[in-house]
Amino acid sequence: MSKHLPMVIVKAQLKSEGFFVKKSLFVLSLVVLLAWYGCTSSNSTDPQSNPTGIMQVLMTDYPAAYDQVNIVVDSVRVHVNNADTSSGWYTLNNTPTTYNVLNLVNGVNAMIGSAKLPVGHYTQLRLYIGSGSNVIVNGQSKSLSVPSGSQSGLKLSVDATIHSDAVYALTLDFDTGRSIVVSGPPANPNYSLKPVIRVVTTATTGTIAGTVSPAASQSSLWAYGTSDTLSTGTDVAGAFKFIGLLAGTYSLFVTPKDLSAYRDTTIANVSVNAGSTTSLTIAVRQR
Repeated sequence: MSKHLPMVIVKAQLKSEGFFVKKSLFVLSLVVLLAWYGCTSSNSTDPQSNPTGIMQVLMTDYPAAYDQVNIVVDSVRVHVNNADTSSGWYTLNNTPTTYNVLNLVNGVNAMIGSAKLPVGHYTQLRLYIGSGSNVIVNGQSKSLSVPSGSQSGLKLSVDATIHSDAVYALTLDFDTGRSIVVSGPPANPNYSLKPVIRVVTTATTGTIAGTVSPAASQSSLWAYGTSDTLSTGTDVAGAFKFIGLLAGTYSLFVTPKDLSAYRDTTIANVSVNAGSTTSLTIAVRQR
């Protein structure tokens, strides 16, 4: 939206119209200007002023002596440390999904939630278990009760510090054999879930950021790794950033927009570590 357009229109009209029209246009111009100001002042999506990272929650399991253990996950939420108990909650997933956790063994896992979060230290996760969870024992389905699972959620302590542009994974390592409590008569037992879960936090990706000079080269960049290939470009100041890179070694190929004026270049052996940023300053040569 143009900052100067409303004032230009008002000036042109005030010279040619009567008092009534002048007054009406003046009021209209104020409305337009206020609307314009509201649009510009509310646009606060600049990643530098609101840095974020990504948290993923994965679920895996130990084997257990059941045919199936089907858990309905209604939602997953996490809490940032510097907020009170009623605020500071962020939802990673709210689509109810059923998981047979006995399929999640020997390195197999399922992503049960993922979201972009403000940077910060997160200390609690709540896993909301819905109705319909059950165990299959000798081919028969038995209801699996989860005390407070759907109301207040299963409360898990976590220790995850989210940094800008990094991806962090929280792995919920279920011990199903110890988590299912059997009670009541042997002929018709009751099954309840009192989870024994180990939470493992890992940073899974890193960042390459820096500048290409001169900025007038308007360069495009490609990052080549053993399992990742990403591309980006410089902004008007020559800055660039690759985010979500798996840890490893990369080669950066830099191509200026005008190859008749600048030479392309390759930066080899750029190391990326999970949870950190590798900073580079790249100079392209003129022809």
